Amino acid sequence: MTSTTQPQTSIPRDWTVSVIIPTYNSSMVLADAIHSVLNQTHAPNEVIVVDDASSDATAAVCGTMRNRIRYIRHERNRKASAARNTGIAASTGMWLAFLDADDTWRPSKLAAQLQALAANSNADFCITGADVWSESTRELIPHAYSGPLDRDALRSELLVRNIFTGICSSLVVRRDVLLAVGGFANGRGCEDRRLALELLRNHTPLVLPDCLIEQRPGPAHWRDPATHRRAMLRLLVDYDRLYHDLDPTGRLKRRAVARIHERTGMHYLENGDLPSAARNLARAAATWPFTANPWRVLVNACLGRIKVPADLRS
Repeated sequence: MTSTTQPQTSIPRDWTVSVIIPTYNSSMVLADAIHSVLNQTHAPNEVIVVDDASSDATAAVCGTMRNRIRYIRHERNRKASAARNTGIAASTGMWLAFLDADDTWRPSKLAAQLQALAANSNADFCITGADVWSESTRELIPHAYSGPLDRDALRSELLVRNIFTGICSSLVVRRDVLLAVGGFANGRGCEDRRLALELLRNHTPLVLPDCLIEQRPGPAHWRDPATHRRAMLRLLVDYDRLYHDLDPTGRLKRRAVARIHERTGMHYLENGDLPSAARNLARAAATWPFTANPWRVLVNACLGRIKVPADLRS
């Protein structure tokens, strides 16, 4: 396992790569995503777009590139994980890569990962950093994991928060490894964290610090804080045994519960629902006082940077 930049190594000629792009009502950004794959310095062997029953112009966008991609359509909406699994079943590559329809790849992304994997033959999958668009500052902010690479340490952090920003757009994984963990979790939220947790049970990661994807706001991102909260709570329940195995003291789980309250509170704050934001951020601070955002919000409210309703001041 490594997070350092890898020396260039020849990509084995027998390595085949399938790229899978799930999409739902993303026709306005889909072409950019597809072109970012088609313009890679190391071309994939196939690009599969799985349309999850879109009602917009997705089919027409894909039709303009029908000679360069494979287009598969779900007749009913089955969500992103099911769309990715459909693409996996239809793919032929030894290596599988994924890209959300509202994200894009840097031109060297695929080559860099395959070269790194060739140089580290013990690695089963590779992820990269991401440049993430910030609505508040109107700029791309780099996000890259730089912590310990021990598998238990990685899983502990993933049980608390998503340390691998944009993994569903940066992941390159051996086909047999992905099939061994059952692919993506159908009917479950937080599918990126779930997949990383399953891969890390028995398989070796390669983490590149380079920001080789651009993550943009779009239809694939959470809009409803309550829905996201339910997804995070479901992960907490589903991995209850792992929380205990990794930390019998319960501190890890308390951190995770605080993180759920914190993320929910920040989402409500972004949506302008200050009462709901205050309730959730207060719960976060009470559950794990070292959680930073509740105190930052409190300081900003005291400085008048956040308008607090009168009923919250009493």
